[in-house]
Amino acid sequence: MAEKACHGFGSTTQVGLTQALGAMKRIIAAVAIFLSAALAVAGEPPAYKPFPLAQVSPAQWETYRKQVHAAYGVSLRRFPDEHLEVLHSSDNVMHFAFTTEGHPAHPAWITRSAQNGSVDQIGYFAGKEEPFAKLFRSYLELTKRSIESVPDEPAELGSESGAGTNGPGA
Repeated sequence: MAEKACHGFGSTTQVGLTQALGAMKRIIAAVAIFLSAALAVAGEPPAYKPFPLAQVSPAQWETYRKQVHAAYGVSLRRFPDEHLEVLHSSDNVMHFAFTTEGHPAHPAWITRSAQNGSVDQIGYFAGKEEPFAKLFRSYLELTKRSIESVPDEPAELGSESGAGTNGPGA
């Protein structure tokens, strides 16, 4: 009788343990899937054009802002007087300017992408369109002034005189 009771108890424990381990395996698998998905998202740079329309929801603004901070947080510079925070990619191709509380366009952001000698700009807003449009124009002007302040590339050394080219003076 004691043998049956002990065996019965052992079987119940075995079944209970098997069920607990099975549940734990499912939990671990779910956590692993979640973490791998989170790492995959965190490892991807933020999209230049994440939404089809300029007007977004405050939740979309916050989600994108968090994604940019996760990817480029080390570059964060805050400008409290202008109510802006600015970040950029490590290769300086992507530049992001997010409004902060107190900015007339808040919540909004401007993204600029500098590649192949040109600068593209896109922006999104979850607040009022008029202040956002003003912010967008001001960044267009800033880009224009920045491009104009960069000197033209100098001609290759020696190309005009022919020096070193077996031309005149060689």
